[in-house]
Amino acid sequence: MSDSQNSSAPVSTPAPTYARPSRTYFDLLLATSAIILILSNIGATKAVAFGPILTDGGFFLFPVAYVIGDVIAEIYGFSRSRKTIFFSFGAAIFASLVFWIVIKLPGADFYENQTALETVLGPVPLIVGGSLLGFVVGQLLNSWVMVAMKKRFAGRFLVGRLVGSTMVGELADTIIFCTIAAPILGITQFSDYLNYVLVGYIYKCLVEFLLMPITVPVIGWFKRHEPTYPRELAGSSL
Repeated sequence: MSDSQNSSAPVSTPAPTYARPSRTYFDLLLATSAIILILSNIGATKAVAFGPILTDGGFFLFPVAYVIGDVIAEIYGFSRSRKTIFFSFGAAIFASLVFWIVIKLPGADFYENQTALETVLGPVPLIVGGSLLGFVVGQLLNSWVMVAMKKRFAGRFLVGRLVGSTMVGELADTIIFCTIAAPILGITQFSDYLNYVLVGYIYKCLVEFLLMPITVPVIGWFKRHEPTYPRELAGSSL
């Protein structure tokens, strides 16, 4: 074959290569936890009243965050739970910083919603302080109790472990958050503050208890489908 024929032959180029992530559901749960925390902080800027019952606009999201925390603690252990908590913490701080920058940016001449923007998003950094402190302490306690009880009872009594960890974690979370958020929301009377704390704690625990028929099967599903979970433990007793 001549040199001219060789030079005209097409030259194959190697296909681009990419990293191949391991198959796990942990990253999905981690991202969901961060999203819920950010949305909770925004919703919490609104004081909500159902008759004499006082709460905030993020009341329906916090129990979901704890359900996700229970799933992560049960399936992946305390180390991954701690990673999720601190990642969510960082994501919420970043969101708060973004809101602050957006508020400070000079508005266009035709923009008429600066005051409304500041009213809605202005308190978010303050709410974030209380929310994150409560979230970190509450979730760490929730995960620690969940994992410690799992070790103590050799993976049995899942429902009891869910109840016990919830009551401990939610108590710390609610007291810390409500103490910081109450004056921001305009709650100044001690009776109103006590109402805010008790209603928040009872509500969060009650919702988690009511969600137990969903939480337990969800945990069972992850045990069966998470490739990194030991197969011999996937059918462990409740």
